[in-house]
Amino acid sequence: MEEHCCCHTNERKTIRSEEDKKNITARINRIAGQVNGIKRMVEEDRYCDDILIQLAAVDASVKSLSAVILKNHLYGCVVERLGAGETEVLDEIVDLFKRFS
Repeated sequence: MEEHCCCHTNERKTIRSEEDKKNITARINRIAGQVNGIKRMVEEDRYCDDILIQLAAVDASVKSLSAVILKNHLYGCVVERLGAGETEVLDEIVDLFKRFS
């Protein structure tokens, strides 16, 4: 996935290709499907162990997607902003890493 940060205005945006949007959306839809499946499992009084296994799968899917987006953010937006002299982006990155630890 390739992202391009557009930081020339007050509104920060990440411009993604249509292919990247499609891939990210597909992964989000898969995660939503997993969560809906877990909801059904609870409604059907399924065994706790089975639900926990599915929750672990959702957790892994979310972490994997987060890693992809973070990597693209670092190599795209952060590099671009640092190149433009916007060192405050480093504080943003430190805060992101705190959230993921």
